[in-house]
Amino acid sequence: MMPTRLLPMFLCILTVGGCGSGPAGSEQAARSHFENEFDRWMSGTASEVTTMDYRFGLKPPINYDIRSIADDTPDPLATDGSYELPDNWRDWPAYKLNVVVEWESQAGSPMENVTTYRMTWNLHERKWYVNERF
Repeated sequence: MMPTRLLPMFLCILTVGGCGSGPAGSEQAARSHFENEFDRWMSGTASEVTTMDYRFGLKPPINYDIRSIADDTPDPLATDGSYELPDNWRDWPAYKLNVVVEWESQAGSPMENVTTYRMTWNLHERKWYVNERF
């Protein structure tokens, strides 16, 4: 069964910038965090990635390729909801990632779908939020 979409906020990021990934909130840190979570998901290691199809037995992807990263507008929903959104949320760093995700079909052959994600660095919480853009 081909995944039709990843659920919004498929990644709830718990790590902060650093570890050679560039300054917190940078494009380099966004790429690094996205790659780390996808690599964990693909290897079967605990990750923050979840999809509706995955919970119903779909295997993790077999490959992915970040085709492009560009500046984006921050997502006002990039928060854990425990506080009122600060006035500066529009200044949070945000990026649009176009990603080709390769899956294994039921027949065992590879299939691809292109998905666009928005990554927002929440300055208040100091963590990434990622959701699929429709």
